[in-house]
This record gives sequence, C-alpha cells and structure tokens, in this order.
Amino acid sequence: MTERLVATLLICVALAVSSGCGTTPTARFYVLSAQERVSSATSPLVVAVGPVEMPEYLDRPQIVTRVGDNRLSVDEFNRWGGRLEEEVTNVLTRILGQRLGTQHVYSYPSRVSAETDYRVVLALRRFDGVLGGEVSLDVAWSLIDDRSGEVVMIRNASYRQTSEGADFDAYAATLSAVLAQLGDDLAAALERLPVAGTVR
Repeated sequence: MTERLVATLLICVALAVSSGCGTTPTARFYVLSAQERVSSATSPLVVAVGPVEMPEYLDRPQIVTRVGDNRLSVDEFNRWGGRLEEEVTNVLTRILGQRLGTQHVYSYPSRVSAETDYRVVLALRRFDGVLGGEVSLDVAWSLIDDRSGEVVMIRNASYRQTSEGADFDAYAATLSAVLAQLGDDLAAALERLPVAGTVR
C-alpha cells in the first residue's frame, strides 16, 4: 500500500513538472503609431520617405531597451509587429502627409522618381531607451531633389522624451512621440522648399 502510494505521488509530481516546463509566456507584438494632428497646410509637393538606415542592434523582431550606458536588453516575448525599419518609414510617411496636408507622401521606392519632388533619407544612430525612463532618437537626415539628385539639406538631430509608464505599451508610445517630433521638423523643412524644378 505504501509503495503504491509513493509511486502515485511520484507520477503526480512528474506530471506537474512536465506540465510546468511545457508552458511558455505568450509573445506580445507592438507597432509604432502616427500621432494624429489637424493641419491647415496644403502642400503641392510629392515626397518619398526612404531609405531609412537602422543600427544593426535594432534590426531584429525583438524590442531592444537599455539597462545601462553600455548594456542592451533584447526581450524575446515583446516584439515588433513588423520590421522596425518599415515601421519607422510608414509612420514618418503618415506624419508628413498629415503635417503637409497632402496624400502625396510615399514610402520609397514605391513611387516613380520622375513624379517625386523630394526624397527624405534617414540614418538612425540611436532609437531606444529605458523602460519607464528616457527614450532617445539620434538621427542624420537629408532632403534630396529627386529629379536632379542634388542634396538640398542635411541635418543632425536628437530628441529625448521620458516615458509615462514602465511597460512596453508606454515604451512604444514614447518611441512614437520622438518620431513625431522628427516628423514635425522634416515637415517644416519641406514646407520651405519649392516644387522641384521651379524657382521660388
């Protein structure tokens, strides 16, 4: 009787352990968003956004955060819903369309270059931050006259914003917020330019 009871207990323990080992956390997926803003602008420009260059450490599906000045954390269970490079490109495309008041902003190279006035080329040097802390965007960008190939403007910019929460929802929202600040500056620069091939 005792041996049978011990055997039964051992089987129960083994089943419990194997059941626990077989359970894995569910992955969560996040996207960047374009913060809606009403604009009275109506730009005649046709603009293409891209290519967007990303640091190698961000070229992965997992969300990367900082846990110190010299250490990164790659989270296996909190991931981007698509390639981060494409997320950034698509969000900036929507932001510029809103700010300029036009539907003629496209993700490069989806638009024929002969129809494009300017192309926005970006190299993100840093696009990360601390959960519940500061998020940073460091970027070099240029505006190219897509008909002549001339670079008409080059800038380096940095943006900082503190997250309002310590979870990945707040982290993605804060990354979107600093991206919106970049979009504001890009739109302001484009508004000062004439339609390509004309003289203002």
